Amino acid sequence: MKKFYSLLAVIAVSATVSAQAFTATYSFDGTPPATVAATTGSNFTASAFTQSGYTATTTGNRFAWSDAPTANTPSASKYLEVTVTPASGYYLDVSSVTFRVQRSGTGPRYYAVRSSVDGYTANLPASVVPANQELEVVPTNQFHYVNDISTGQDGSTVQPAVVDQAGPVTFRFYFYGAEASGGTFSVDDVVITGNVDTTVLAVGDATASKASLVKNTVVANNIIFNVKSDVQIVNMNGQVVKTASVNENTSLDVASLPKGTYVVTGVVNGKSASQKIIKK
Repeated sequence: MKKFYSLLAVIAVSATVSAQAFTATYSFDGTPPATVAATTGSNFTASAFTQSGYTATTTGNRFAWSDAPTANTPSASKYLEVTVTPASGYYLDVSSVTFRVQRSGTGPRYYAVRSSVDGYTANLPASVVPANQELEVVPTNQFHYVNDISTGQDGSTVQPAVVDQAGPVTFRFYFYGAEASGGTFSVDDVVITGNVDTTVLAVGDATASKASLVKNTVVANNIIFNVKSDVQIVNMNGQVVKTASVNENTSLDVASLPKGTYVVTGVVNGKSASQKIIKK
């Protein structure tokens, strides 16, 4: 019976997924810098970059500002901001936001990214990819300059837990811990990646049960399950890329799968369920 339900779920997913990858790239070329994105993909829009609470500089080819807080904590009223919105009838997944940073000798040493999904409460999962000896991530998900330098640095990466958002999602970049309020800072080469897709439906009452299938929706190497079930992992082209039998509180190794968005199907309380995950 479980295999029958799983098969139905895969058929439903395959029939309804219409995923389209997108990127929004902000190069900030010119003086003053252009703040609109170059985009690939369709059925989404990306706003221009804006700011709140900082003071403008005359720097070109970067989104540059001053007057960051000197305290080692972000100010709720000072941030850079950008919004991504799916088209009507589409759902938004964001897999990563990468960007370049630069500071003056007295600019901020800390920065973090938050999203509107949780009301800008928590810093998004942060990493430095590829590794950069001048940058590190300190608790909790704060980027930090290791040394007091003023050259541009690559590698800042966040993995937003943005899955199946029917409306706009806004990202805010907070810079703080400045060595002087007049110190400058900037972002450059911001790239937001993800996909938009139409509604993904499972057979049966998935709405009530899907949250009980998988514990972690943003996955590095392992998916952790809440239930015993026969499961299948389906990519955004509707292809089954992995099958397994799992038990409650056990993990499934998916390290070999490419980064991206997948749908996990299984059975919860006798009903078919599906849950979207992001493999980072």
